[in-house]
Amino acid sequence: MALFGKKNNNDDSNGDQSDFGPESFSPKKAQAFFDRAKTVHESENYEYAMQMWLSGLRWDPSSMDGLKGFINSSEVFVATSGKKGVSKETKSAIATKGPVGKYISALLDFGLKRIDTNNAIKVTTAASALGLNEPVKTLGENALKLALNDPKAKKDMFVKLLEAFANAGSYKLAAVAGETACKMDPSDGELQQKVRNMLAQSTMTSGGYDDKESGGFRKNIRDADKQLKLEQEDSVAKTDSTKDAIVERTKQEHEERPDDIPSLEKYAKALISRGKGPDELKAMTLYNQAYKQSGSFRFRKEAGEIQMARARRSFEKIKAVAAANPGDAEAQQKLEKASKQFDKLQIDELKLQVENYPTDLSLKYKLGIILYERGEYNEAIEQFQLAQSDPKIRRSVQNLMGKSFLKLGGWEDAAITTLEQALGSQDDDDSDLGMDIRYGLMEALIAKAQKDNDMEAAERADKIAAGIAIQQFSYRDVREKRELIKSLLTELKA
Repeated sequence: MALFGKKNNNDDSNGDQSDFGPESFSPKKAQAFFDRAKTVHESENYEYAMQMWLSGLRWDPSSMDGLKGFINSSEVFVATSGKKGVSKETKSAIATKGPVGKYISALLDFGLKRIDTNNAIKVTTAASALGLNEPVKTLGENALKLALNDPKAKKDMFVKLLEAFANAGSYKLAAVAGETACKMDPSDGELQQKVRNMLAQSTMTSGGYDDKESGGFRKNIRDADKQLKLEQEDSVAKTDSTKDAIVERTKQEHEERPDDIPSLEKYAKALISRGKGPDELKAMTLYNQAYKQSGSFRFRKEAGEIQMARARRSFEKIKAVAAANPGDAEAQQKLEKASKQFDKLQIDELKLQVENYPTDLSLKYKLGIILYERGEYNEAIEQFQLAQSDPKIRRSVQNLMGKSFLKLGGWEDAAITTLEQALGSQDDDDSDLGMDIRYGLMEALIAKAQKDNDMEAAERADKIAAGIAIQQFSYRDVREKRELIKSLLTELKA
């Protein structure tokens, strides 16, 4: 029996309980922890934020806000801290016995290693044991994706997910997990029967055949046409005829209600999905119309994205012709002109988006990248300085910001400081980003050593170059850079 029949909303006791059961759940107490977690997260103390989210989930394990908040804080913690786990104090603070304790512990492990299939399945089954239907679906969908892409996946993984989904009433997902398990062991007749039951239950639930109150089978027959339309629109691999049918249907709906924004938006999306001839131009016109009618900038943004996509395709064609004909002066001139026009279009569009979405730091980062690539380093740095507040992209932002300072000339110290911040304590980071940051820091130190006759900077550059070469001997021109550094050190010592 699930633990979540009732919740004790009047529980005002102050002491933590070591063995939580349904009689001790308190959404009121949970909310106090969640509020604290949000504040702590904003102050960038992500480990403590994780502790607060989990402490709240002990009082209300069914909270989706608590679950999503924890996942967000753990994601940023892993991305920014460089740590492999949390402190003993954090583990001790959230320790709880019983089924709730197992769920909290599994959730912590999952948060620290999101791509670990076993962790994802473990937290899903722990949520299922508590009868947490919505968390099971959210966590289970992620676990199923990981398992399907795991080269070491085993039948038992999918069986566990089948049972968890079935307990939560997610029969369609249960059937997917079960069918995968059957493929791994076609001889398991009992499992095959379970999967057939899941498929039947999924059909009954989604089709309305077991809905006696609202007409059941007869109602389903009456709604067959509507159901077909929904299935056509939901289909991932739509045929050309299906796309044509959706365009015609949404066009008719829009023409019947020309001032209805949702109908207009559906028509525009159908046109983009089909992508025939002038479909994109028609969609742009529709989005601009929606922008004028509603004043909502998101429609103007959609129109701008279409325009940039079309311009990008045209630019790539010109670029390909120029690459195939390096000696053709006319082709090279055409490429240069097209490059400037495309860059201007992107910058103008992104500036408009940044202006209308001032809190979306990823847009500032995108704008900064284009400005950096155009050599407009002062303007790029301005955008990067704003975008670095987003912890999810901070290292990437600081990497390009440090390179921008170096490109300006005379800002070697600022470049070094910024790249050191991007690198943090990960001196041996061999990821693509980590190697790029280290290489950039090495270049900045070489520039400082050459400009200021700085022996210490040259020695640091030599150490970084050696570290890169040890991990990846053929990385860029690191061997030539090290020879340059050695010559520089010899000159400085002399």
